[in-house]
Amino acid sequence: MKKILLLLLVTLPFSAAAETTHDLSWANGGGSVNQSLTIDVGDTVRWTWGAGTHNLRSISGIENFDSGYSAAAGNVFSYTFNQPGATSYQCDPHASNMNGTINVTATSEPPTPPINEDFFQLSLGEPINGQSHSGIGNLRGWAISNNGIVRVEIFIDGKYAYNAPYGGLRVDVEAEFPNVDGSLLSGYSLAFGYADLGAGQHTVRAVAYDSLGNSTEQSSTFNVVDYDKNFINSNEVVDLSVSNISASGDEIMINDASIGQRSYNLKLKWRTAEQGFEVIEIQ
Repeated sequence: MKKILLLLLVTLPFSAAAETTHDLSWANGGGSVNQSLTIDVGDTVRWTWGAGTHNLRSISGIENFDSGYSAAAGNVFSYTFNQPGATSYQCDPHASNMNGTINVTATSEPPTPPINEDFFQLSLGEPINGQSHSGIGNLRGWAISNNGIVRVEIFIDGKYAYNAPYGGLRVDVEAEFPNVDGSLLSGYSLAFGYADLGAGQHTVRAVAYDSLGNSTEQSSTFNVVDYDKNFINSNEVVDLSVSNISASGDEIMINDASIGQRSYNLKLKWRTAEQGFEVIEIQ
């Protein structure tokens, strides 16, 4: 029995390692300025609301998240960081007082691996997982490997669609992975007709292949909203002169928008990756 207990005591420190949850406050009281953490891959950050109406949204970097707005003190938003790199975030109504950066490091290797180590990573930035998209937008991301990227294949709702153009300029990726050859020209991007998919839930999967035949992939499941037709022609009048327009945070509501002789209620949301507003609801 003593031998068994001793064995458990010896092995426990090595088997008890687990992901960590980090708690931060989220209030417009001066304590949420430049809230920066360095955490490990797989760790979770949990923000707890103070008084007032706040949101919490990524504005640049590796991860994409958006809590939406809440006015409930004690509201909690959690996000698990699964990719190495830095992500900055803010509260849109109180950006100067509520902001920060989460720096994520890999637990088993440095965040910028030496060139002689195998490294293969893919990111699908748009469409944004769990969000709504409409009209014509972007399908974009990046892929890097010490063995070089041969191609990036795009699958839509489980079916191969095409190869994405690869080699776009990504200064942000080079800054994060300076020791990986090709990181500066690691982007893939193309114009993408979300409306052509039809309203409802869809999935895009990007698969990258390196020169050795290895592959890695990432998927995004999102919702498409559309008008009564896939494309509004140039001869179809868009008239907002009698519309009721209101705004809250990074969203705009337009009621009674006349588009092609039909009336719609629209909600638009700011997309940092697009540097503009996108229609996310059509009624």
